[in-house]
Amino acid sequence: MAQSYHLTSAITGNSSLEPSNCCSGLAARFETATTLTESVAPDEEAHGADRSEHKKVIVVGAGISGLRAAAILRGHGCEVVVVEARDRIGGRILTSRTGGRVRDIGAAWMHETSQNSLVNLVPHLGIPYYYDDGVPLYFTREGRAGSQFKAKKVADEFADYCEWYYETHPDAEDRSVDEFVKEFVLQHKLITDDERCWAPQAVREVELWIGTSTDLASSKHLSYFITERNLYMKGGYDLIVDWTAKSLRDDPEIIRLDHQVQHVEWKGEGGQELAIVHYTDSAGNVGIIEGDAVVMTVPLGVYHHNLISFNPPLPSDIQEGISKFSYGALGKIFFEFSELFWSKDNDQFVFYPSPTDTDSESSSASSMQSISSMGAGEKDNILNYSTVTINLWIMTGSKELCVQVAEPLTQRVEAMKDTREIYEFFEPLFRLLRTEPYKALPRLVSVETTHWTQDPLAGFGSYSADKVGDNPSLLIDALDNHKDSVLQFAGEHCTLVANGCVHGAFKTGETAAENLLRKFGIAYTGSDLDNLK
Repeated sequence: MAQSYHLTSAITGNSSLEPSNCCSGLAARFETATTLTESVAPDEEAHGADRSEHKKVIVVGAGISGLRAAAILRGHGCEVVVVEARDRIGGRILTSRTGGRVRDIGAAWMHETSQNSLVNLVPHLGIPYYYDDGVPLYFTREGRAGSQFKAKKVADEFADYCEWYYETHPDAEDRSVDEFVKEFVLQHKLITDDERCWAPQAVREVELWIGTSTDLASSKHLSYFITERNLYMKGGYDLIVDWTAKSLRDDPEIIRLDHQVQHVEWKGEGGQELAIVHYTDSAGNVGIIEGDAVVMTVPLGVYHHNLISFNPPLPSDIQEGISKFSYGALGKIFFEFSELFWSKDNDQFVFYPSPTDTDSESSSASSMQSISSMGAGEKDNILNYSTVTINLWIMTGSKELCVQVAEPLTQRVEAMKDTREIYEFFEPLFRLLRTEPYKALPRLVSVETTHWTQDPLAGFGSYSADKVGDNPSLLIDALDNHKDSVLQFAGEHCTLVANGCVHGAFKTGETAAENLLRKFGIAYTGSDLDNLK
């Protein structure tokens, strides 16, 4: 079953999120927000006599950050309503279960496990896991790369140089990773011609981490690889989502599915400021929810595509921060076969496409000048792109491979409708991975792909990515500037530590809740993760 989403209605009437030249005044207006009632019709007016004695917070989005924020707020006496456009919770955490097979279509790993508080939930909930940090196999179009294939080490050296360069020259112009690495290898005096050709190709492995091509990725803000161990959640990430939502499920009015938010506004004067969230439900009914505060946890791509409007507009520094932080698209394609044909000893298979003729000539590599990524008349296929293939046999015991791709290829693959078309595109890679090249490939049993780039509720992508010209610190600084506001933001894009990761998103939900508790004068009692047994 492919990753699915529920779109309740067409989105109309959205205003642009172009950065303004002056502050909208939104933060100042929020300083006097008080309590609320809920209304079911957009033209109903709230009255002070009807206000609840408890603070009420509207959380937009039931992903991990929204659920965490709501759980903390409710645990401290606040009334909460979680408004979710999908027909399920979890957001970009989506676990597909068929019989005993578990596939995480969205987030699948816990990163930075030595400092990741969510790791405590793995033994607590009895979740099966696997550390996939074994030695990978590296491949090129010509076959498996040998132990002396040192282009990967040169690529690692470039990443270190890149970090040093921008720390030493903070005002230097940002450039694409592809452009910068090619200059680096040309100027390197101590590498071979073959390494000079292949190192830029080896750098492309980072595409499968950040979700975007090295042609687009920022050198100045390059997130190369997390060096901590990576834990694969073979028992399913939905178990973490369920635990996070547990305290919210005793009241069916808290989590409201199939409610797509279209507009957020603030009304009232004289200390009676009121937050009003406009939504459309699955039946097409339009309604509003009123509250003292709002926590926005929708993906960064939703703001980029102006799918939710705000009145008054967002503060200018938040708008600018959003405009200077990009969004990527990591895709996954699961292939199940009747028999194994790949190595049983390695967690991952990394493929580097061949340098183009232009790359070869520019690096003066005589041994490579005849190589082209795609021969004349050859049909385009997966061997023209960098990929990382996950060996699910060694992780879960299933006869499956999961191939990861980055944009712009992600958009192309996720738009494919026919299973045969998908398989034929990837078949050259499978032939390369065979341990017995003389044998035919076994029967294909099933194919399942992500569809995040076709999903407006995911922002038409997967998670934040730093592209040329971005400055992610602007958004983080803007959110800190407004930490005392009753409009809070959370999600994987709202942190520079573990951004793009589940534990990063989880923590931003905690931060948003703590900010509101401080605003309300309620003491925060600490994280329940610290008391797990």
